[in-house]
Amino acid sequence: MAAGLDLPAFRTIIKDVKRYAGKFGMQYIPVLEYLQMAGRAGRPKYDTEGQAICIAKSESEKEELWIRYIEGQPEEIYSKLAVEPVLRTYLLSLIATKVVNTKQEILAFFQETFWAMQYKDMYKLEQIIDRMLHLLVEWDFLKSAKQSKDFVSAHDLKNETYTSTPLGTRVAELYLDPLTAYKLVKAIQKTKKTAHPFALLHLISNTLEMRPLLRTKTREIELIQKEALKYESYLLEKEPSLYDPEYEDFLDSLKTALMLHAWIEEKDEQYLLETYDTRPGETRAKIEIGDWLLYTLSELAKIVEQKELMKEIAKLRIRLKNGVKEELLLLLKLEGIGRVRSRKMFDNRIRTITDVKNADPAILAQLIGKKIAIDIKKQVGEEIDETKILVSEHKRTGQMSLKKY
Repeated sequence: MAAGLDLPAFRTIIKDVKRYAGKFGMQYIPVLEYLQMAGRAGRPKYDTEGQAICIAKSESEKEELWIRYIEGQPEEIYSKLAVEPVLRTYLLSLIATKVVNTKQEILAFFQETFWAMQYKDMYKLEQIIDRMLHLLVEWDFLKSAKQSKDFVSAHDLKNETYTSTPLGTRVAELYLDPLTAYKLVKAIQKTKKTAHPFALLHLISNTLEMRPLLRTKTREIELIQKEALKYESYLLEKEPSLYDPEYEDFLDSLKTALMLHAWIEEKDEQYLLETYDTRPGETRAKIEIGDWLLYTLSELAKIVEQKELMKEIAKLRIRLKNGVKEELLLLLKLEGIGRVRSRKMFDNRIRTITDVKNADPAILAQLIGKKIAIDIKKQVGEEIDETKILVSEHKRTGQMSLKKY
């Protein structure tokens, strides 16, 4: 409800005001968040008044909560445009969608933002925007009118016009940070035709969009380095020096990529938890972000005409979604067949669509269940009489003694 749902709620009870904050342990929530939760009580459309109750475990805690939240001042709100990834993404989108084109229009637009009101120093803001525009032109996402002229007057410079390139337009449509897009394009342009799955997984892991990355603990450094050494020759990004500030992030990106690679090699969630300390929810979140980043990578590969690489990315997306080795891709085309069933079928020599057609329905039913077996037989054009499939259950009821076992 604190997210802003407008529902009837006469009374809001806040039973706890602390939240786990990673390495910082349990921390008090911000005053703004407390006010947002308390403000759900007594919505104007539904009630004439509301009650917000905050539970304290002791008198001393009651006093602390009163001072912190009832008498406390809400935190300052800062414009997200001040964050460079947001600014360059927003700036590219404005030009790509033709909301603004000239330098004057760009500055006039940003002068009206909360960022400008908060920052106040428009000269400094203009310098920041100039730097962003220069980078977007350098990365080939924008074209400026002065690029096609030998001489540019001061008047033209002030009214410089920017247009989005096809690559820049697609990056804006993908809601991708231009810096991430630039790094991805540079990496795939270096590939010949194909790339190792680990190289692609590491490429998307070493992006701002994938953060927070899996953190490499001190005791894990040697293990991560040893595992990554197997794929060092395939990497599409250069490894920074051990003494560079970026090396820690690079290690974290390696760990994240190794976890995703273990997933597509059919390691289960228990293995990922024990080896990489990733919970199922965190694993699923990384897989979903990874799938989106692979899609954006494929779209960028299309624009730079890397067709062979697009095929590799398409296969990797299916593997990442399902957590399977490449050998199971043919079986995954069948509806209702996922990671577990495809592996059972493959290990029992049912490895292609032709094998599915030729398979004994009873054996197929024994492997993946009667209903699914009939369904996939129908998918390959074969109608099966359900009554003719006899499946040996081999199930026992009750508890067996050790002697009988």
